[in-house]
Amino acid sequence: MFIPLLQKERSIDDFVDSSGECRLSSLLTDANTESQVDELYTKEIAGLVRSALTDLDDRERHIIRNRFGLLGGAELTLEEIGRTLNLSRERVRQLEREAKLKLRQVLQQHEAYLKFSLA
Repeated sequence: MFIPLLQKERSIDDFVDSSGECRLSSLLTDANTESQVDELYTKEIAGLVRSALTDLDDRERHIIRNRFGLLGGAELTLEEIGRTLNLSRERVRQLEREAKLKLRQVLQQHEAYLKFSLA
């Protein structure tokens, strides 16, 4: 569609076709970018998780961060994490379970914001 340059100013919510089906905003939207709402939601979740991680002790935080790649690295196996902490794979699994329970309890306070993220 072509919008003449000499035309009067338009609202982004104005229809640009005669049938009233196409809004200017739909022509300007980039389908390859994340919506601002989704981007904000992702940032809020990341902030809540970072805050919740402070409630864990150093060993639990190390396990959760490495198990799920929260520092941007690869997700490590229980055995790999166990080697770094001199613990058995089973003990790392137990500590991971305890840490996840603590995180879930802390994040329950924000359940309304998290929608379905606590499943």
